[in-house]
Amino acid sequence: MTSLPDYRYDPEAYEIEERSRPDEMMMLSGAEAAASEWLSGCHDAHALDLCCGTGLSMRCLVEHPNVASVVGVDNSEPYLKYARTSLQDRRISPRFVLADAATVGSNELGRETWDIIMMASAYHHIEDHRKVLFLRRVHQFLGASGRAVMAENILPSYSDDDPGSYRRAVERFYASVLRTARHDNPALPTHVAQLIERVAQYGYDGDYEYKVCMPILLRDLAAAALEVVSIRKVWPETNELGDDAGNFVLLLRRLDLAREQA
Repeated sequence: MTSLPDYRYDPEAYEIEERSRPDEMMMLSGAEAAASEWLSGCHDAHALDLCCGTGLSMRCLVEHPNVASVVGVDNSEPYLKYARTSLQDRRISPRFVLADAATVGSNELGRETWDIIMMASAYHHIEDHRKVLFLRRVHQFLGASGRAVMAENILPSYSDDDPGSYRRAVERFYASVLRTARHDNPALPTHVAQLIERVAQYGYDGDYEYKVCMPILLRDLAAAALEVVSIRKVWPETNELGDDAGNFVLLLRRLDLAREQA
């Protein structure tokens, strides 16, 4: 499938793929709603978007009246260039940092802690062996009363030690993604369907896309001392993938601080 259109280094292809997927847009809308609700009780909040990509996940942050500053981090210069252009006329002009979201330091970011951290499709772009490192970085950057918004694609359950089981879970997930896209747009162009299939192929190959099932996500959050304050499944509306698979929006806080405040 190497001849399929790619989005890894092409921000315009990524935007087309994302905007053609109702499941992704519902997840982004859910993340925006969770962020906006939290920010409604804040004043002069400082926002950090890890793996910000083309800036889709930053739209609510740069326009919210209670946000004082926004910083986006990504390791793709083409994506950051696209984000700079698309967000240049917003209420807040975000600052962008070209860096690895799992290892970026506070010196690069310009702050020690943040009031809100956005992670939209971030965790599943971090290699499995670095996922907890990434989440511990989130823990480090969250302020005493801060919250992190995680928007994630969660695979159906699979056997962690069985590559075939994992691949079948990827296939089930993306078959449902394509059904939803074609249901909403019966005239879905072939090249757009192929963009979605390219993403699925990355997941199937274990390259660039490193999605997991819910038990593994919850295990990693616990290892990073992040507590789930709320969790909402935003797609699919049916139970075709199971209760704990699909697209989810989670609101997180630091577990150590949660215990101190109890």
